Amino acid sequence: MTTITAWIATHSDGTTCTVATTTTDCPHNHTYTAPAEAPGTKGLLITTAGELAIAAFGELEDYQRAVGGDIEIVSLDNRHDLIVNEEGLIHRLPLNYLASAVARRPLVGDVVLIGVDNTSGDFVDVDVDDTMIDIARRILGA
Repeated sequence: MTTITAWIATHSDGTTCTVATTTTDCPHNHTYTAPAEAPGTKGLLITTAGELAIAAFGELEDYQRAVGGDIEIVSLDNRHDLIVNEEGLIHRLPLNYLASAVARRPLVGDVVLIGVDNTSGDFVDVDVDDTMIDIARRILGA
């Protein structure tokens, strides 16, 4: 999995900033390295720590690495699915508060929000806009 952009941004000095997404937003006056475009379907990784990152997924194994095991699909609506660890409860993975709020049901472990083409059923790039990010930040209290 290759992260192409992240709201937990990496500064040019290698540190991360949990309060800014651009150079102008950073209270530490760090500069950000430009993210590289990665091949594959773009999804939103939602970690149990509340980190959000857009990542590219080329194969099944990429999704499995992101959630830490075999995958299970949780349907959200006719345009989005969540990909979760199929055995997350068995392995007692921690509750994912943000993903649970999005799904309106308890979900554990790291989760991937992915777009779905209703006609083919294929995964497509998730459409993440500033409104979705603002909602996520409010839920997380960030």
